[in-house]
Amino acid sequence: MHTPAPHPAPDERGFILVGVVTFMLALTILGLSLFALSSYEAQFFVASASREQSLQYSESGMELVKALISAPGARLENAHKAEGQLGITHAFAYQWRSPLATDTTSFGPVNWDSTMVIVVAARSGGVERTLQAKFIPGVLENPYQRLLSAGQGVTVNTTNSTSSSTMRLWGRVWQPVNSDADTAWTDDVDWNTGRPIERGAPPAPLADAFVSDYLPGAVEPANDLDDHDSYRITFKGSESSPTFFKSPASPTDNDAKDDDAYDWYKFYVNGDLDLHVKGIAVWVLPEGVCFRDEVTVDAVDGGVPSTLVIVAEHGDDPGHPDRGIWFKGGLEVNDDVKVYLVSSGDIALVHIRDADRNHDARTVSIVAGGRIEIGGTKSTDSFELGYEASSMDALADELLALGALPQVAGGSGANFVVARHSWLETTPEPR
Repeated sequence: MHTPAPHPAPDERGFILVGVVTFMLALTILGLSLFALSSYEAQFFVASASREQSLQYSESGMELVKALISAPGARLENAHKAEGQLGITHAFAYQWRSPLATDTTSFGPVNWDSTMVIVVAARSGGVERTLQAKFIPGVLENPYQRLLSAGQGVTVNTTNSTSSSTMRLWGRVWQPVNSDADTAWTDDVDWNTGRPIERGAPPAPLADAFVSDYLPGAVEPANDLDDHDSYRITFKGSESSPTFFKSPASPTDNDAKDDDAYDWYKFYVNGDLDLHVKGIAVWVLPEGVCFRDEVTVDAVDGGVPSTLVIVAEHGDDPGHPDRGIWFKGGLEVNDDVKVYLVSSGDIALVHIRDADRNHDARTVSIVAGGRIEIGGTKSTDSFELGYEASSMDALADELLALGALPQVAGGSGANFVVARHSWLETTPEPR
């Protein structure tokens, strides 16, 4: 016989329904919470993306401003033309008109001799960020990556030469060319590699300002200038950074004071001179330098890469008022030492004296704001002058970055090298 199931107690009726409703309510609350959370995450993502996008707009604005103010005839106020593009809200560039920190201008022509500050603000999605950086104006073409870069042309002194084979060149040449007469000097030399001449005015080295800046802190090199039969100057610099040297007193042996050039140049020597170099040595001369006889450059330590940079203002020679560096007796460079001769004025590297010797200087770069004069020996000897691009191209860039070579101004094309530790964000903190 079937026994009927017991009837549920009156207080248990509807328990399942209440449980289901409670469970559904919990799921609803959880779903709403997840929905709200995803909304918050989306808002956070949008804000983060806007912040990153505004930064990228500001960085792009920096490049746009540099392009606007480097165009031919460009002015500082051209920086404002970037506003309204790529989300850029504000853009300007300014330079110093004098050494005073507060004497700045954001209007007028670009001064290629002065550092520049560019400020750009850009907005994306309601977020604005501002960047600022200091730049050193420069040129796209590096004149120090040439054998000869002459702002006013090249001349060959043929006093001793009877054949082009006595003056031999290796390396590129950059000079203004307005007529065939400007390149006639090439008939008097044996130019093996580097042709043709790169036409147009190369950028001028800012040598005078360079000398003024570094002369106060320069040190005097070790030297032996008491005996005109064995003159010697030793430049011991660092391998990783430039050491700046000032000129010792001109030697008085060998009746040097009787020579007019003794009073016309900061340093004058009328005998053979050995220059010994270690590391990166920079010799700065405020009133030029003149070597009457042979100059030989050697390394102190053959195992240490060594470079000698000579930077000179012009002297007071009435016959050559713009001449800053004058080698009258040729130049011999040994031990793979690299030599850079730089002046805002003229540079002469000739073989008027010591004409009966062969000289080999195959790792040299000469950069002059004025004219460059070269000249060979007698027909029985040779003077070989060259630039070693494989090792010196990269070195020239490094020396410029280290401040061991004068910056250059003018020429064709421009770029801006950011100054170290100057790139920063100046976005105001939110209140």
